[in-house]
Order: sequence, then structure tokens, then C-alpha cells
Amino acid sequence: MAVAKWLQFVGVLLILTATSACGIAHAADPRISLPLPAQLVLVKAQSLIQAKQVARAIKTLQDFQARGGPAPSPGEPDPQGYHHPEIDFCLGNCFLMSKQYKAAAAAYRRALARDAGHTFAWLNLANANYELNRHADAGRCFEKAYATATEKKPEYLYYGAAAYLMAGDGRHAIDIFDRLATGHPRAMKPEWNEYRVHALLAANQSRRALPLIRDLVRIYTGDKKIQWQEILLQQYMQLEMSRQAIDLAQDLARQNPTLAKWWKALAHVQLNAGRYEAALTALTVYSFLTPLTLEEKKLLADLNLQLDIPVKAAPLYEACLKAGSDKRVLRQLAIAYQQQGQPERALAAIGKSGTALDPDILMLKGELHYGLKQYKQAISAYRQVAARNGSHAGRAWLMAGYAAWQMNDIAASKAAFARAAQYSKQRKAANSALHRLPQASTGQADERLRLAHNTTPPTKR
Repeated sequence: MAVAKWLQFVGVLLILTATSACGIAHAADPRISLPLPAQLVLVKAQSLIQAKQVARAIKTLQDFQARGGPAPSPGEPDPQGYHHPEIDFCLGNCFLMSKQYKAAAAAYRRALARDAGHTFAWLNLANANYELNRHADAGRCFEKAYATATEKKPEYLYYGAAAYLMAGDGRHAIDIFDRLATGHPRAMKPEWNEYRVHALLAANQSRRALPLIRDLVRIYTGDKKIQWQEILLQQYMQLEMSRQAIDLAQDLARQNPTLAKWWKALAHVQLNAGRYEAALTALTVYSFLTPLTLEEKKLLADLNLQLDIPVKAAPLYEACLKAGSDKRVLRQLAIAYQQQGQPERALAAIGKSGTALDPDILMLKGELHYGLKQYKQAISAYRQVAARNGSHAGRAWLMAGYAAWQMNDIAASKAAFARAAQYSKQRKAANSALHRLPQASTGQADERLRLAHNTTPPTKR
């Protein structure tokens, strides 16, 4: 991620903060003087580094330290400077350049144990920790560097916040970004605010992030602007700010009407708001600008069917079925044909499908045959459903009873109603039919009876 790129750049920059990798920095504590032997060995190490002999520079420094014996405790005399902070600082830089990050970090920590105000050591320790994927430690080191620096550079705080963000510590990242924005408002760069936004979003502080996101939308151009417009729209939706989401999506589609993603976004926000006609309009425009995915075709078909435009829905469902068998799509296609007054086409579509024996499809098939007064076929479909004893079994028996009644097969009708009465949802209608069945004309069914009990197969979905 971009944070990592920034921190990698810092690593190169910090090695060169002094005039050389072993440049003599001023100690934070004026009592920490640099004895002549230490100065001389640093000069020698620097010449070796310039000659690209970093390994020899490391050995030179380590040999010098070895001559001094065990390191004295911090604060104890070290007259020759064998374990002076600048020796360990230079040694840490050599290790860092050699990508020996653990050794570098250890050297910087030794330097800081003797000079806790060594800003450059804090900075380069931060870099070593970053390379070791110790991002939270890197963040703390950057904070220390800022605190100890004579010149309060806002970059140190930014790098600290970025490191905490990489560590997943959004709380610390936000705290530092807040300090940075308060203490150095003019130093805040757009890319810094980008990561401030990421920190706020990661900490579920989306409302605090909104003004910053709007600023980024205003500042940026091109692809970056589009990226932050999408993020702003997403936040409006997540925060259930429907009015703002719709207004923004409409503005984006109006400002750049040939950019397909804005029409898709507008369809999505309108759909979330329950504005199905507006969603259909937006999704239709989107379909003119780019080929639809399978799921997008299904959605466009569903919206057309829901808004009573089956003539537009059916071709879309047909296209979806060509991509693979789908029970729901098949059912919707059949309903679309049914709504157009073409039940035969609905039955033909069902007959071609590999899902034709699914209980939902069989129930619809029964309803279609029933509507066509093909009662024998309807009974067959209903009985197939009932035989599975699933969730549709009760209604299947009830409708089989009505279909048999239409065929004047009173015995079959009674048997079917008796089975339907065993199900609580159909019990009242089935018992009523059984009660009235013997009184009915044997030449025709009592159509009003079915209507009274609301058992007519629906013709619309």
C-alpha cells in the first residue's frame, strides 16, 4: 500500500539525514561529548562506507567497541568513547544499509540507552522496525523523534500515524493525525488526509471523516477524484443518509453521463431507497453504456417485472437462462409470459428446463394448466408436489381438489380436499369445500366458491 512506499522512502532519507552515514550528530545531552578516539574511528568507518566497503566498516566499529571491553552502564565514564552513542548510531546505519535489520535495531537501541534524545537514532530505529514489520514500534519511534527534535517536523508525526495505521491501531493513528492537523494545519497534504480518512473509517468514525472526504473530492481531479467520489457515496449509503446519497449519485450521473459506474451507483441508491421506477431508469441507462453481468441482467429483469413491464423482463430472463439453469429465473420468466397472457409459452419454457420438477416450478406449472382449463395436467403437477410432502403439499392437495371438481370427478375431489384439510393453512378452505361439494352441480364447479376462499391460482407475481 502507499503507506509502505512512504516509509520505505523515509528509510533512505533518514540514513542521509546527517552529512554522512556516520556523521557526528549533536547529542541531546551536552554532557555526552565525543572523545577523539571515537571521532577517528567514525571518520575511518565513513571512508570505508564511501568506498562501498560496509562490511569492513562494521568490523572496524565492532573491533573498536571490543577494545573497550564490556559496555559500561549508561551514565558511567567511557573516556575513550568505545561505547559512545554515535558509535552505535553509525553501526546501526551500516547494518541498516546491509539490510541486517535486527542488528540495526539493536544498535540504535544501545545508542538511545545512552542518549534518549538522539532524534536521528529514533528515526532510523523506526525505519528498522518498519522493515521488521513492527509497525506499532515504528509508530512509537516516530513519535519520539518528533518529541526530541529541535525542529518539529510534521512529517515525523505523519509517518508515525501511518505506521500505527499499518499496525491496525486506528486509535493511535487518529490521535496523531489530530495533533498534526491542530499543530501543523498548513502542512497537511491531501495524501496525509487520505490516510487520516482511512484511520477514521477503520475506527468506525465515518461521520468525522465526511468533511475530509468532501475536501478530497474538491481538491483532486481525474481518477483520484472519482475514487473519492465513490468513497463519499459509499459512506452516505452506509450511514443511511439516503437523501445525500441520491443527490450525490444524481449529480455524478448528470455531470458525467457517459461514465457507466455513476448510473450503476444511482440505480443502487434508488433501489436502497425503495424508488424502483427511478432505479429501473438508471439501470436501463447503465445497460446502454456497458454490457451487463448476469446478476445485473437478473436485477434489470426483476425491476421490469415488478413494475408491470413483462415484455421487457422476458427477454432478459431468457438471456439469463442461456447462461445456466436457474430455478428462480425460470419461475420469473414463466410469470412474465403469464402476465403477457402467454401461458403456453410459460409452459414451453418450463418444459425445456432441467428444473421443471422443482416443487415451486411444479406449483406454477399446475397454476398455468389450471388457467388453461387443462385440469388433468394440473392435477398431475399438483400431485407430484403433494407427494413430496414439502411446504407446498397442503396447497397442492387443495388445488388438486378444485381441479378434480372442475373435471366432475367428485370422488377424487373429496379425497384431495380431505388430504388438504390435514394442513392448518388449508384446513378452513378444504372443509368448506367438502361441506359444499355434495350440494354442487355435477356438471360444473362452483367458481364463486374458489373465489370466496381465495384459492384461485394467482396470475401475477
